[in-house]
Formats: sequence, C-alpha cells, structure tokens
Amino acid sequence: MTVKDPYISKRCDEIEALLIDAAGWTLYDEKLGAHLAAYISVLILGVLEDCIEHLVARRVGKAGDNEITNYIGKVIGERFRNPEYGSISGLLGEFSKEYKTTFTDKIAHDGIEATALQGIVDNKNSLAHVGTSKLNLTVKDVDGYYHRIIPILEVLEQILG
Repeated sequence: MTVKDPYISKRCDEIEALLIDAAGWTLYDEKLGAHLAAYISVLILGVLEDCIEHLVARRVGKAGDNEITNYIGKVIGERFRNPEYGSISGLLGEFSKEYKTTFTDKIAHDGIEATALQGIVDNKNSLAHVGTSKLNLTVKDVDGYYHRIIPILEVLEQILG
C-alpha cells in the first residue's frame, strides 16, 4: 500500500489486522466466517467513508479559512454516505471536472477496483436489507475485495493531496 497519510494508513492497518485475525478464527467454522465477512464489509465501508471525509477536510483546510473548512466538513459528514463509485466520482465532480476526470481515468467504473467496491457495498446492503440468511462471502473474499479497493484511496490521496 502506498497511502502516505498517517491517519489513512492507521485506519487501513486496523482493517488489515482484523482480516488476518478473522482468517485464523474462521478456519474451521464457515458460519462464523460468513458473519465476520459481513461485519468486516460494513467496517471497510465505514473506514473508506471516514478516510474520504478526512482527505476532503485536509484539502479544504488548505484554503486556510476555518469557517469554510467547518462548513464543508459538516456538509460532507451529512451528505456523503455509502461510498459507492458514483458517489465518490460525484463528490469529486463537485470540486472540479478535472478531479472527477482524473479519478474516472485512473479508476474505471467497470474496473477491478470499482467492482470490488461494489461487491463490498452489495454484501453490506444484503446484510442490512435481507438479513443473515443470504450471507455468502468468506473472509478471504472480503480480504480480496479490500486489497482491490486500496487503489481508490491512493488515487483520492493523489487528487486531493
């Protein structure tokens, strides 16, 4: 991982540690694995949302205007939920067409990163709206999705850096 921001690195390290622990805990219990995979999916989306909000706040803070920084932080905190590909590119488009274009050029809508993100979103939504009866991801699946999502954070860090 080449994320440079210490806050984002720390959050990603938390996910990495949990994935390693969960892989060991679920070696002999598929049902436990499915439940942990669902939990970790929700956690990954929360961390991604938090990290994107952090990057936006850091970018807005460069203006040196505390009132604008506070306002944008509150607006993003209220409006930016469920970090799907479209919501991320839309958020960047609200900053500038160039930000959005750079993102969509580096992270394709149908690329492996966006597909992995959608897999995590779909798993979280299934858990929230269908319940536990349809859990079908393993911790290994979620680990694979997670590692394919990291480039999204890397690109966002480059854009908003």
